Amino acid sequence: MVKNHLIQRRRMLKRIFFALLYGVLSAIGVNFFLTHANSYSSGLLGISQLVQAIGLTMGIHLNLGMLVFIFNVPLFIFAWRVFGLSYIFYSGLAVLFNVIALAIIPVVKLVSDPLTNTIVGATLIGVGIGLCFNNGFTTGGVDIIVTYCQRKFHKNVGFFANVVNGLILAAAVIAFGPSRIVYSLIGMLLTNWMMDWVFVSQTDVSVTIFTKQADKLIPALKTFTHGATVLHGIGAYTGNETDVIIVVTPRSQLVDLRKMVKTIDPNVFLSMQRTNVELGVYRRHSL
Repeated sequence: MVKNHLIQRRRMLKRIFFALLYGVLSAIGVNFFLTHANSYSSGLLGISQLVQAIGLTMGIHLNLGMLVFIFNVPLFIFAWRVFGLSYIFYSGLAVLFNVIALAIIPVVKLVSDPLTNTIVGATLIGVGIGLCFNNGFTTGGVDIIVTYCQRKFHKNVGFFANVVNGLILAAAVIAFGPSRIVYSLIGMLLTNWMMDWVFVSQTDVSVTIFTKQADKLIPALKTFTHGATVLHGIGAYTGNETDVIIVVTPRSQLVDLRKMVKTIDPNVFLSMQRTNVELGVYRRHSL
């Protein structure tokens, strides 16, 4: 009981830390870099930047952090109805930390080159989003819709984010012409690529285990989240019998599987390759 409480508390503190880290990374990415390249970020942050830019052309100065907060309200209501209150708690913290960081961190020009500003800013935001996804929560905004689509259609989050970003770019072209979209397009694609790269939990892997102690491994594998298939083989070189166990699992659970197998059979041979599950009953990772 005490051990479980400590694990839950550690997980809670870890999620709060990454929510705070995202808020800071995202604010630095915008205020230090993207702003000076006239480049729009991905998702709701990019929408807020675009609305702020349109407001400036009309002589209206809109606070970026406040826009992020206002646009998040209807999306969090949607998430609360679809996913429940516990789902949006850490996402709400991520948005709150981002709004505060955008207000506290000053707009500073560190680099003059717009391409460098775009690459660095987009990378920081993509890493921050991916770290939040890895810890089981979104960064609010459009990520809520993206997560809903990921659960429904089982595609990588970057795919759906690119669809949303295409709409942002189309709006930017209508408002300002094509001159601003080049760096925005580069930044959006880089953010989504980094998000997908960091978000390892959405990647499925096929693990092949070669062991001579299958009788000990099988009871332990029955406690694992995913099923396993046991094949009986013969080593081509030695002629000795060898059992082959195949497990398909999200990459995020690979560490636990490897540790469990290695503890039972120190001489195990394990290989892993990325895989795509097309048909059948399989518990996919979802936020």
